[in-house]
Amino acid sequence: MLTELEPLADTPGAYVFAVVLGLLWGSFANVCIYRWAPSDEFPNGRSVVAPGSHCFACKTPIKWYDNVPLVSWLWLRGQCRNCKAPFSARYLLVEAITGALFGVAWWFTVGPGGMLETMEMRLIRFAIMAAFVFVMVVVTFIDIDTKLILDKLTYPAIVIFYGASYLLPERRWYDGLVGIAIGYGLPWLIGELYFRIRKREGLGLGDAKLLALVGALLGWKGVLATLFGGSMLGTVLESVKLLRRGEGSMTSELAFGPYLAAAAVFYLFAEPWIEVHMRLTAY
Repeated sequence: MLTELEPLADTPGAYVFAVVLGLLWGSFANVCIYRWAPSDEFPNGRSVVAPGSHCFACKTPIKWYDNVPLVSWLWLRGQCRNCKAPFSARYLLVEAITGALFGVAWWFTVGPGGMLETMEMRLIRFAIMAAFVFVMVVVTFIDIDTKLILDKLTYPAIVIFYGASYLLPERRWYDGLVGIAIGYGLPWLIGELYFRIRKREGLGLGDAKLLALVGALLGWKGVLATLFGGSMLGTVLESVKLLRRGEGSMTSELAFGPYLAAAAVFYLFAEPWIEVHMRLTAY
């Protein structure tokens, strides 16, 4: 059955399928971001299951045809059909980013990027990549809003992705355990040294748990690449922000999670190519 589908793997229809799947999961990511984030009214967040989707202003339930990713927001011009309250354009952004990343993940796994493996293995890799991307999107936007990386997300994800690593032939059983230990321990050590020297918080434990999550799937190499890449990306972008806003606008709190998440996703896609390059240069 799967071998019969192989000729379709690199067709436009296959990429449409992957992107649409990403849009659907992006819509669910919006629910998770909005409801899991703690607030004054709900300090522990809310359920993503109940109540169903509704307008935050008039509380009117949103019909299924007004909840189609991308299309409904554009059709309704970002407003509630009932009370005309505006819906943030970020709903659109989250769905578009997730859809695009699912399309990229398809290329790297089921498409030309994974042609040397069986169709079954390619689909497994896509499922793992897609799940990782989904988690990183949710982590990113919750951290932007609250400066928090939630335990209710990282702890289960660590277990799930460590288990998923057993499905990847290049991973050994201890790779994820070493990755978790280094992912949590290294930023904890950096944060502890920073606090003792500067007398203020540096890397938070939320960042450490996020890196432990990365290590569970990508091992210690993924942790180091993510920490380095996230630090470089954060330094550049935060420096640009500082120059635009002026020196007096610098704040003590920085949402570092989005930079780590972006670097982790980049490494997730690039890892097979990096490994091949390292093997070729070794000879």
